[in-house]
Amino acid sequence: MKYYKMQMDIERENDIVCHYVNDYGIQQNTLNVGKYFEGWDDRFEFFYTKEEGDIWTDYLANDKGWFLVSNKLKILLESVNTEIQFIKVKIKEKNNKNNFKEYYIANIIKSVDALCLDKSKYFATEIEGLGTIYTVSKYGIYADKTDDADVFKLSNRQQIPIFVSERFRNLIEKENITGISLTEISVV
Repeated sequence: MKYYKMQMDIERENDIVCHYVNDYGIQQNTLNVGKYFEGWDDRFEFFYTKEEGDIWTDYLANDKGWFLVSNKLKILLESVNTEIQFIKVKIKEKNNKNNFKEYYIANIIKSVDALCLDKSKYFATEIEGLGTIYTVSKYGIYADKTDDADVFKLSNRQQIPIFVSERFRNLIEKENITGISLTEISVV
């Protein structure tokens, strides 16, 4: 099976880009590192302006770097083999705050120890107290260590990128999911 690194599709134009005004103390990577988030109280909101972009995509760009998904993409993610915490958030147009859409932060919890350094391009840095940190520019993974997951993150301090299976890629193409770009990675 093939696997892909998932990113935001940055080739598109006029897509909505969401910005936060108050983060209520929620750190940038809190919802990127593969751990459940407790204590969400629905106060957090994202804002956009029509002048910056007005096209709704299934994966919305945002200045927190969170995996911000439409209900359509949420339903698709719920149908595949993975573990995800969905956190509801409102998206409002900055000049018309009464008009909003609900999206979800898809906090990918599924994490696997599948990084294959032999098939990756990286450099290693030794950090006292942490050990070896790998900065990876091109990923390779062991397919037999993915637990057959369709959407996952890598463990060992590689939790930021999201990876998906060929099955998931086929589903997003079939359902015409927007805002996602995929780059095939090496698989052993």
